[in-house]
Amino acid sequence: MSAETITALNPAGLRKAVFGLKSIAHSGRLKILCSLLDGREMTVNQLSELTGESQSAVSQHLTKMRASGILMNRRDGNQIFYSVQNPDYSALVAALCSIYGSSRRGRSKS
Repeated sequence: MSAETITALNPAGLRKAVFGLKSIAHSGRLKILCSLLDGREMTVNQLSELTGESQSAVSQHLTKMRASGILMNRRDGNQIFYSVQNPDYSALVAALCSIYGSSRRGRSKS
């Protein structure tokens, strides 16, 4: 990493990056975000089934990520659908999936 790369993040950018990384730094939240990539919308029940997390845990994660501006929701009758609001998080999670995803299992770390 060059000195130019390190100085490219100004203090406000650094604060935003730290806030964003802290907001998703939980395996449950990352699983939810991976499930919502590519503009998908899902309910708490659907996310619970996909992630293996309890509905209560999923609801808590969704609440935190909505409060952080990562997710948004829309109501359709009795159901609430969640989706990624901030495209920066889609890009970040897609990069994490690319780096640490299942296609890299079994490869040596070098």
